[in-house]
Amino acid sequence: MDKTIRQTSLRTFTVFLIFFLFENYSFAQSTSVNGPGTTGAVALEIPVNPRAIAMGQAFTAVADDSSAVYWNPAGLNQMQGSELLAEYDVFINTVTYNYLNGAFKLGNDLTMGFGLKLLGSGLENIINSSGVATGGTFGETYYDVDIAVAYRLSYSLDVGITAKYITETLGTTSASTFAVDLGLMYKTPIPHLKLALDLQNLGPGITFVQVSDPLPMVFKIGAAYQMFDDDFTMDLDVDFPNDNVVSASLGGEYWYKNTLVGRLGYEFQGSIDQNQLGVGGEAGLYLGAGIKVSLFKTYFSFDYAWTDQGILGSNHHFSLAWYF
Repeated sequence: MDKTIRQTSLRTFTVFLIFFLFENYSFAQSTSVNGPGTTGAVALEIPVNPRAIAMGQAFTAVADDSSAVYWNPAGLNQMQGSELLAEYDVFINTVTYNYLNGAFKLGNDLTMGFGLKLLGSGLENIINSSGVATGGTFGETYYDVDIAVAYRLSYSLDVGITAKYITETLGTTSASTFAVDLGLMYKTPIPHLKLALDLQNLGPGITFVQVSDPLPMVFKIGAAYQMFDDDFTMDLDVDFPNDNVVSASLGGEYWYKNTLVGRLGYEFQGSIDQNQLGVGGEAGLYLGAGIKVSLFKTYFSFDYAWTDQGILGSNHHFSLAWYF
């Protein structure tokens, strides 16, 4: 009897959560803008973790490491232990971008994680309307602090939430806001196949000098499949953003003896055009590789990803992770 009640409650909760995700995304679409540059706090869209980036940002249904804090918090429960990750990115021109992330198992059904994203544009000289430098400087800084929790409802279903505190400074003016991500991860009855949903950046917007902009919300649907003794993983994601066109990403990774890994991904946005500019990625090719070594009964991994920003050149992403 108790098992029947639990299964009924689980189905009801799952249907409610999916309905909630779709309804919130539909509301965002009905009240949102239509193109790049029409949302605020766009640094929220910059992807994290070279592993996920190299897979074409197709990671919603994989999300089995600490970066699930960003990609899909429900995935945190897939971790076998705890992890700390530090990321350094060679980004556009004078822009510096770093990310610190971690997640900790608190039991078989509960995992918590955190993330800290830092972005700075450097300082530029202020030029007046006559084209003369005023002697002053102007810069932009951004950071968000994230706390995530994943809970296992059953063997096949995990849910998660990430809460974000966001601060952005333009010159001498600062603004802050908050947002949440809501995620779901489902192990299907088909062996090695997972499905996932994730709604990112649900929040009230960000306001500078009484001008408010919506946050860059995106609804993600993903499917991942493992094969060849789980050495090869593929993921297909479809993203529905409120400030850009719908995009699809396909990516994969192959592990050799659980030590060396190669990754490849591609993002489709309606055409194959390397000059389609976007924040944190564009339609095009993604490449990466990594190595994992055992040391003092723990594991360390080094990962790298390359992305192309069209006329802005290439970006390089590096990370060092400690699994314990």
